[in-house]
Amino acid sequence: MEIKSLGYLGINSKDPLSWLKFSTEIVGMMPARAVPGESWGMPTDPDFKIVSGGKGIADDGSVYLKLDKHQWRIGVHPSEEEGISYIGFEVESETKLIQAMENLKTQNIKVTRGSDEEANARAVTGLAILQDPTGNQVELFYEPTIDYKFSSPISGQHFVADRLGLGHVMIFAADLIKTYDFYTKTLGFKLSDYISYMGGDGAWFVRCNPRHHSVALARYGDVNGVHHIMFELNTIDDVGKAFDRAQSAGIEISATIGRHVNDGAFSFYMKGPNGWDVEIGAEVIKITDDNLWTPNQFVEGDTWGHHGIMQSVEEVSLDQKK
Repeated sequence: MEIKSLGYLGINSKDPLSWLKFSTEIVGMMPARAVPGESWGMPTDPDFKIVSGGKGIADDGSVYLKLDKHQWRIGVHPSEEEGISYIGFEVESETKLIQAMENLKTQNIKVTRGSDEEANARAVTGLAILQDPTGNQVELFYEPTIDYKFSSPISGQHFVADRLGLGHVMIFAADLIKTYDFYTKTLGFKLSDYISYMGGDGAWFVRCNPRHHSVALARYGDVNGVHHIMFELNTIDDVGKAFDRAQSAGIEISATIGRHVNDGAFSFYMKGPNGWDVEIGAEVIKITDDNLWTPNQFVEGDTWGHHGIMQSVEEVSLDQKK
């Protein structure tokens, strides 16, 4: 199976509007100009107005956020339960989706073809739905709606996304081996490198395109959940400005600015509205030739900085264990 990228992410939240404020004012995303399933009208009709008016808010209270040419990348849905709602991975075409479904069925993995209504709700042409071993809903999709008119509320800011996907997500996996096998042997991700600690805890970083990793799998005891989402900006100055905005807004900094030893990211971590972390970084390694890359084991996570990161892992994991 060939996954192209981490295409979109759905989040359950008690307060989706808090994500709208955080993502636009601090991270620099923009509200989706149209929410999924909404008519774009006709290009030849100058008087047509998108019903949601570019607010990024759907009738059910869901919030949709945009950070590049995709219509949206982050969907935040009203829920009494906080956590991941779904993770969307892009495949090349309908043919590739059908082949992926057949492959999954031969491995006795339950997978269903999404309805037209479900595809419209994701602003894609078609999708399939399954679960990873931690219980996260995984969606394989093709042909997302493209809207080139991204304009960050933060003057001059751009994200490193597009064909590389929205960034990366770090998932807590109590059964790390089973989850690792699912993402690598089943979905076809490749190991970039890993960090291991005594007792089997650690983090394994897997990729599906030149981005060093689109998914990180972390074992920290018996917790399933998510530790953080990462968004990549163009320059370290952009990261520094985001750090200043977070501090000025009184947002808790989970880990100070630092540089990771494995993917080279210059980044910091802050608490997102759900309580898990959001990492903002730049200068992430791109692996352009698999034949020239050898996965390495590391015994520590950072070249310098990122003070507080292990405390954050413990706090977020304990919060999700409740």
